Amino acid sequence: MADVDKNQESNFKGRQPLRANSRHRRNEILQATLRLIANDGIRAVRHRAIAKEADVPLSATTYYFKDINDLINDAFALFVEQSQARNSWLQEQTLATYQSSQATLSSDPSGQQMRAELAGSIPKLVLEHVRRQVEDTQARRLEHAFLNETLHNNDLEARYENLRNDVIAAIEAFLQLIGNDSPAADAHSLHGIIQWLEYLLVVENCEANWQLAELTIERQIQRLFNNI
Repeated sequence: MADVDKNQESNFKGRQPLRANSRHRRNEILQATLRLIANDGIRAVRHRAIAKEADVPLSATTYYFKDINDLINDAFALFVEQSQARNSWLQEQTLATYQSSQATLSSDPSGQQMRAELAGSIPKLVLEHVRRQVEDTQARRLEHAFLNETLHNNDLEARYENLRNDVIAAIEAFLQLIGNDSPAADAHSLHGIIQWLEYLLVVENCEANWQLAELTIERQIQRLFNNI
């Protein structure tokens, strides 16, 4: 992964190096922190353990991060950036699909054909999004590790809520676009279902659970379009 963009550094609490090689080392420490959290949980984050995982001197971790809380915070900030990049795929694909479906309005001003096309194509996009998420097992483990940590860390709770709200807002905006009559509530519902399916499939990735996921998504999306 490339070094952290300097324009995004306001999200980070630790020492911000100016030189490129120093930024690279700091980023390597954060990547090692994410790997350690994914494998062993938040409670495994210690300067000595991170230094070993990142293959850097112990003094490097304490130089960039004065305490463990700053290290966890900045690891989460990096996780957020990575998550936003992954989540943007579904948002871009659903918007492109919506724009493409509008071509049918000239022959069907009522929009019934457009809604039928979307009701058939959107579940496939959501299922593909779930598949991409499940394939990134480390990210899913990190997601749940950080979620559990919000019960003990108020700063992390606020930042996790911002990440969740950004995703829900994107879903709500699409539901508004298609004329859903309760976009806020339905956005929360769909987001919750997707998160649960991702968790289920990471825990037990089997054909039966994928069939359940496909049917669940199809029924939920159909219900959303019925509320138009």
